[in-house]
Amino acid sequence: MSKIKIVSHTGIAFSTIKGQKYLFPGWIPVEDHISFEDVEVTNPYEGVKSDTYTITGSKGDKYTVTNQNGKFSCDCPAGKFRGSCKHSNQVQKDINKSI
Repeated sequence: MSKIKIVSHTGIAFSTIKGQKYLFPGWIPVEDHISFEDVEVTNPYEGVKSDTYTITGSKGDKYTVTNQNGKFSCDCPAGKFRGSCKHSNQVQKDINKSI
């Protein structure tokens, strides 16, 4: 028997609802005898390179800037709201200067 292939970065789970067994994520109906050993999970982020940098903001607060394969993000309020901020922009500039 070939394995059920699923892409998930959070793992998998089974649940039985009204007598039907499902594989999650995805609400995939499966037969009752299917177990974790019958599922092949591929993590889409497995090969993603991720670097983190701790930055001190202008008021002394500490923020984390993350670089995932060239995509920068920051956990400061502006970074969460807009997707970019002065912290992530500065780290990106500093990295480009050192190359």
